[in-house]
Amino acid sequence: MTALMRSASLTHYSDLALSVGLVPHDMLAAVGLPRSCFDNTELRIPAASVMRLMELSGETSGEESFGLRLSVTRRLSSFGVVGMLARDEPTLRQALDTLTRYLYLHNESLTTQIHEHGSVTVIEQLLLPSVGAGRQSVELALGALYHTLCLALGKEWQPRSVSFMHPAPANLSWHRSILGSNLLFSQDYNGIALSTSDMDAPLHFADPAMRQQTRQLVRDDLSGKAFNFREEVEQLITAFLPTGRCSADQVAVHLGVDRRTVHRRLEVHGTSFIELLNEIRMEQAQRLMGYGDRKLTDIAGLLGFSSLSAFSRWRRNHALKNADQ
Repeated sequence: MTALMRSASLTHYSDLALSVGLVPHDMLAAVGLPRSCFDNTELRIPAASVMRLMELSGETSGEESFGLRLSVTRRLSSFGVVGMLARDEPTLRQALDTLTRYLYLHNESLTTQIHEHGSVTVIEQLLLPSVGAGRQSVELALGALYHTLCLALGKEWQPRSVSFMHPAPANLSWHRSILGSNLLFSQDYNGIALSTSDMDAPLHFADPAMRQQTRQLVRDDLSGKAFNFREEVEQLITAFLPTGRCSADQVAVHLGVDRRTVHRRLEVHGTSFIELLNEIRMEQAQRLMGYGDRKLTDIAGLLGFSSLSAFSRWRRNHALKNADQ
């Protein structure tokens, strides 16, 4: 099944595209998106097409920071009803928990994980490998997260670090002006690190009286959406791979079902857990190795292998299997 996202993700795209010499409608046509994307923020459009649009816009314009520059326009309202719900939570921690839980209503290809390590908390963002996210899409997502944190913590707040899996661009001026100086590239994850104490900061703009009304809007939104089990499993595999604990049992526990249910429901989608695991590993391996500056031992760990030799055996077996098909 195709991962979808709201066309609100293209808000202000036209303005930025025009400013760097692009023709917005021509760019939409190039990736197969309708012109109505610019007029209706509630269309459900393929996430992969939006990712292609972001990468193509950066390549065609020569603007290496296209996605990051677009993120400057993002507000909580950009997330629709999910942003409304997060806005009225009493603390940043609760707002982020709400965004994490319901983000798929805005973008089915993006998940957020929060990891607390003592005095430091890392907010990690994961995009489904199947949508082909590159530099522009990752920086748009991280930039939007950064601006959400600034909204809660104040304009003077600075993260401990902003980490990207891809290499640094040739020119860092936009990154420094938008995200500050604590930038890390060629890292093991895409995310933002902040002080754990920031997580309990109160949201001064929260309106408790609106929370119940907004929750009802979310329930109404949920009632009209079909749950895509395959995409949920793909998201969990992507999230669990770097931990070395990615298994059907682990995914089943997270989904609140047993292992047999996972296998049975994936059969309905014409696939299996091991097929999805191998597909995602191969997509991730090709992307990570394409960066050129990653050690194979690091890539093996990110893909959930216990050793470089295990990774090498898997690559050989997978190559032989593909050659026989």
